[in-house]
Amino acid sequence: MSLREPVRTRSLLARALQLVLVVIGTAPLWAAALHRTAPFSSSALLAERWFRFQCERDVARSLELFGNVLPVCARCTGIYFGLATGALLARPRLGTLALRIWLLAASAFMLFDVLSEAWGFRPAWASLRLATGALFAYPVGVALVQLLRDRIRDRARAESRRPCSGPSTSD
Repeated sequence: MSLREPVRTRSLLARALQLVLVVIGTAPLWAAALHRTAPFSSSALLAERWFRFQCERDVARSLELFGNVLPVCARCTGIYFGLATGALLARPRLGTLALRIWLLAASAFMLFDVLSEAWGFRPAWASLRLATGALFAYPVGVALVQLLRDRIRDRARAESRRPCSGPSTSD
């Protein structure tokens, strides 16, 4: 096994994490389609149970796609899509401070959305719910992928600095 094998393996792990986050982030789309497909109905049932647990699932607050109501509300759909998009693009590179500022600003924007509707200042807007969810989750997807990539890079650097303990070549 070459010295590069562990690096390749960890690089594949980073790609696998990206794929998993994209699959999770697109779950509201594929779960409804799988529900009608016999071999995958148990996977769809598991997703359905998760959606029921984590979302209010008010049909009036949900989006419709191709005549089907998505299994989660518009804000949760935005959170899922934001996570998937952030993981897929993994840009911009966010430092800890920038990530915190983004999440704080997105949280404030989301709170403003919730309160302005609850206090009757404006009607319900599914597009605003979708946007606030996506703005909140996008940097989380970016940060998770970056964190794993950084760990892989740091470990590869540490391994390359480690002295090789092979057989001696001196006579």
